Amino acid sequence: MELASRWLRLLTFRASAEDYERVGRRELIAGLIGCWLVGMGRYWDDPRATALQHTGVGSVVYVFVLSAVMWVIVKPIAPERFDYRRIVTFIAMTSPPAALYAIPVERWMSLESANEINLWFLGVVACWRVALWMHYLRRRGQLAVWLLLCVAVMPLAGIFIALLVLNLHHVVFNIMGGIRDADRTSRDAAYHVLLGLSFVSVPASILAGVGWLVALFKIARRDAEEKDSPEA
Repeated sequence: MELASRWLRLLTFRASAEDYERVGRRELIAGLIGCWLVGMGRYWDDPRATALQHTGVGSVVYVFVLSAVMWVIVKPIAPERFDYRRIVTFIAMTSPPAALYAIPVERWMSLESANEINLWFLGVVACWRVALWMHYLRRRGQLAVWLLLCVAVMPLAGIFIALLVLNLHHVVFNIMGGIRDADRTSRDAAYHVLLGLSFVSVPASILAGVGWLVALFKIARRDAEEKDSPEA
C-alpha cells in the first residue's frame, strides 16, 4: 500500500522531496515491471512490431538509455542530489500513462479518426511525462526555474530525432510519391507531428544547452571561490 500510495502521488504531481528520496529497490522493480507491461500493451496489436517491442523488452531498454542521458545532463548540476539508480526508478515509474497507446482505437473507428485519437494520446502522454520530469527536477533537484527549463528542454531534440529515426511503429513516410492505402496506419499523424517537433526542438535545445553551460560555469566559479576563501 505504501508503494502504491507513493506511486500515485508521483503520477499526480504530489510527490514530495522525501518521497523521491525514499524510492528504493522495490520501487525500481515495480516501475520496470510496469514499463514492461505497458511496452507489451503498446505493441500487442501492431503487426509491424519487432520481437523486442512485442515482448516489452525494448521499452525496458529504452528506460535505461533515456535515464543515462538524463543523468549525464543533471549530474554536473547537482551531483549530491542526482544518482543514476533513482533516475532510472523515477522514469520507470512514469510509464503508466503510456498505457493509453495500448487502446486499439483503430478497431472501432475509421483510420482518420484513429489517427486523430492517437495524436491526442501522444500529446497527453508526452506532456504528462515531461511535466513529471520537471516536477522531479524541482522537488528532488531544487533547481531554479530557469535552470529547470534548460535541463528539461536540452535533451528534447535528441529524443525526438532518435524516435524519428527509430520509427518505432514502422510508419511508411514517402514525401515524393505519397503513401499507399495499404501502408497507412493509425500512427501516421503522430509520426508526422514528431517530425515537426524534431525540427522545432533543435533551436530550443541549442538555447537550453547554452543555459546549461552557463550554469556549469557558475557552479565551477562558485566552487573555486569557496576553495580559495580563507575559511576553506
